[in-house]
Amino acid sequence: SLSLAWRERRAILALVGSRCRACGTPQYPPQRICVACGGMDMEPYRFSERRGRVFSYTEDMLAFSVDRPAIYGIVDFEGGGRFWFDFTDCEAGELKVGAPVRMSFRRKYRDPVRGIIGYFWKAVPEVEDGGNKG
Repeated sequence: SLSLAWRERRAILALVGSRCRACGTPQYPPQRICVACGGMDMEPYRFSERRGRVFSYTEDMLAFSVDRPAIYGIVDFEGGGRFWFDFTDCEAGELKVGAPVRMSFRRKYRDPVRGIIGYFWKAVPEVEDGGNKG
């Protein structure tokens, strides 16, 4: 709903989660209670500026995707935190577990009938070791 999107706009548009002030555990999406220590004093934590590494992924040739094949999986962020993202700017067979990634705000879907274009954060493999991705 539009009211939910407005309420959650920082988490969605800026990839802002939360970090526990007591133990420092970051979480996305933002939580009111820390999963690590049960603390309730949270502060905003911006994941969009953090680097991460591929924890797990899959390549799906049949699923809808703006850029086929659909490549999606889990990213572990430096400093803590883990979330599910689409990967972009890579081809089937190029991505590797442990590969470094950065976040990029990209088109997620397009609905030409309704004139809607949706955006969200995607993980982009970083070039490492002699110019090869992953």
